[in-house]
Amino acid sequence: NTATENRMMAKLMIDSAALWVREYGIDSMRFDLMGHQPREAMERLQARVNAEAGHPVQLLGEGWDFGEVAHGARFVQASQLSLNGSGIGSFSDRGRDAARGGGAGESGDDTVRHQGWLNGLVYAPNALASARPKALLTAADMIRVGLAGSLRGYELTTWRGERKRLDQITYGDQPAGYASQPSEVVNYVENHDNQTLFDVDALKLPLATSREDRARVQMLGAAVVAFSQGVAYFHAGQDILRSKSLDRNSYDSGDWFNRLDWSYRSNHFGSGLPPRPDNLGHDGRGWALARERLADPSIAPGPAEIAWARDVFRDLLKIRASTPLLRLGSAEEVEKRLSFPGSGPGQNPVLVATRIDGRGMAGY
Repeated sequence: NTATENRMMAKLMIDSAALWVREYGIDSMRFDLMGHQPREAMERLQARVNAEAGHPVQLLGEGWDFGEVAHGARFVQASQLSLNGSGIGSFSDRGRDAARGGGAGESGDDTVRHQGWLNGLVYAPNALASARPKALLTAADMIRVGLAGSLRGYELTTWRGERKRLDQITYGDQPAGYASQPSEVVNYVENHDNQTLFDVDALKLPLATSREDRARVQMLGAAVVAFSQGVAYFHAGQDILRSKSLDRNSYDSGDWFNRLDWSYRSNHFGSGLPPRPDNLGHDGRGWALARERLADPSIAPGPAEIAWARDVFRDLLKIRASTPLLRLGSAEEVEKRLSFPGSGPGQNPVLVATRIDGRGMAGY
């Protein structure tokens, strides 16, 4: 939040980006709290870096809508809904929350209670879960929203039997579909903010889940991202079951919690209780839950599970790179070619299938 609505702060941001592109060959940039920037400033930055590079430079950012600028209180923001049509990508919490369960702000028992499509919602309840059979149907449809690139105009038959555009399906108080083009959505299930996916699953999966199944859950999450339309975003170490020992905000936690083992022997789960700030929870339960899991020797993967996950992840990257069907370039192409067999009423919500029809495309 640097107040880039002011002329000289916007100039500093834009001039800096231009320098990095011109002198260092940077070809993609990610903006923290981009929703606190004016859309107009981000569009000027896009034009400037494209001119400096002589080709399009990919811009991605956090398009969250909150704080003193929320809902356009001071200017038209570079936030999810307001970026519509700009070509600038924003991170999508739609598929992320459906897959992981809960949301970015949960703490205490809620970090266990709120399971997601990946980690047991309804079909494998943990000790704190509540019975919510329809929640799994809603989550499965939201996974489909993510696979379709959260595109406003894409039509989906929901589990209720209603045919709706994605911008007519609700996600909290917002539309599930918010992007005009695939380039405007960034799909992910893990980032540097909040717990890694492995750590989320350590909290939400039933405690008796095997090491092998924990690795399978991790790669199912990676597959959801790899097979979604839009920008695929993977956090460093997601492929090797990265753990930060449940630390949800590790920017200042040092190497002890942030390290990666490139010998593939350990994911460092169980390095110790994460720092008190951001991890204790509003009810003080955060450390108790963490202590229980970090001391459980059955959760941390061994070299076999880490190597298996690494190899599966590399296969997922090969699959995504092997065909333009997983990287369709326009909303029109997605709407024309992507469908979801088995969706709608009567669906099996633990099975989400996509069909992408390549007929008429070059090379097909």
